[in-house]
Amino acid sequence: MNFKTYKKEGEYSYALGASVAIELLRTNPKDCLGVILSPNYTDKEGIIEGLCEAHNIPIEQNQKLLGILSPKENCFVAAAFAKRRHVLDKNKTHVVLDQPSDMGNLGACMRSCAGFRVYDLAVIGAGADAYNPKAIRASMGAFFHVRVQYFESIRGYLDIYQNNREIYTFMLKADHVLQGLAADKNEVRSLIFGNEASGLDYGTYKDIGKSVVIAHSDKIDSLALPAAVSIALFSMSPPR
Repeated sequence: MNFKTYKKEGEYSYALGASVAIELLRTNPKDCLGVILSPNYTDKEGIIEGLCEAHNIPIEQNQKLLGILSPKENCFVAAAFAKRRHVLDKNKTHVVLDQPSDMGNLGACMRSCAGFRVYDLAVIGAGADAYNPKAIRASMGAFFHVRVQYFESIRGYLDIYQNNREIYTFMLKADHVLQGLAADKNEVRSLIFGNEASGLDYGTYKDIGKSVVIAHSDKIDSLALPAAVSIALFSMSPPR
């Protein structure tokens, strides 16, 4: 197999690690282009080999190539897959991240989305690359359950998706407190969060939807982005 190191503008990416690769093979086998194994990898149950055989996916042992694709020495599996453009479901709740800068945080947010059955994620502006193997690995495979769509601006997102939904902007200067917010758990909504360092720009978002703050003690100035997303999803996610 002749795969190259990941490039944002490229047509494929990688699921690094056995558990993430297995998630790809189970959920999106048609997108998988091939699997590279370390000679030191032991698949006692034959899961990866069995899935590759079932879907006619090429598989080979190649430590040199694996070392090129993953800088981490403890990575024993890499699965290449074709990138697909996603379109969000207009009838479902969305998480919207404005310029998230950290791929680990983006991956953690995707994992929380999948965990709370919210499968649509919008990224606004020059945000972290959801297809980067670092983000995919941080998601622990949740990437393969979430639709991710990018927009140049929040207006570009709203022009398509603002109708028939409630919009909540999470910021420190807000009109509502999440813990006391009476939100209909059956409503379709967009939960919008800002960049890890700067949050949402007040001038841009002050007239968009309902502003919400997650109340916390004065011992911290703000919550980490994945924590804020998880708390909001737990509080406002649709019922089982």
